[in-house]
Amino acid sequence: MKKIVVFLLVSSLFISYNASAQTLTKSQKKLLKKEIKTYKKDPIKWVKMQNKHSEEVENLSDEIEQLKALLAEAETQIENMTKDIVAWEEKYVALEKTIPSSALPDGTVYQVQMGYYQYLDLVSFNDKLKTVRAEEIDGKKRYVIGHFDNLLDAVQFSNDIKRIGVSDAFVTEYTDGVRNMNFDAYENLED
Repeated sequence: MKKIVVFLLVSSLFISYNASAQTLTKSQKKLLKKEIKTYKKDPIKWVKMQNKHSEEVENLSDEIEQLKALLAEAETQIENMTKDIVAWEEKYVALEKTIPSSALPDGTVYQVQMGYYQYLDLVSFNDKLKTVRAEEIDGKKRYVIGHFDNLLDAVQFSNDIKRIGVSDAFVTEYTDGVRNMNFDAYENLED
């Protein structure tokens, strides 16, 4: 039995030696010959080494499978996140189109001029005046312009509008989209 193991050992080492002999250096060949002699003397050591290598290969194969599973999970998460990003970008683009702009679009457009004044300057209100909205109440329409976060700015704009001839202009208050019909801007300024 021992002779068969030694023969198999020598045969396998010889085959692997011949397969890689073309790429081995002189020093590598010398080390391989020495290793073959060692295993000839102690074939049980060779069997243990082969078993150890088989176990290491099996452990590494298991680790590779685990890493492949983790990679597949990460790729799925990336794919889902990419889909979410695309969906959010589409929502952003759609919302961006609904934001009113004071910039004139390309092509022919028409605007209504409210006046031509040398001493009235409404430019400071430009970022607040991007919307004009009509509210229908009891078959009539009331028109509101702008969104002011600061009551004093709204009152100042109302006063400037009155100076150009819109005598009915006054400040209104909305909370969560609902108009406060009892609101009086001048009473609230005094507070």
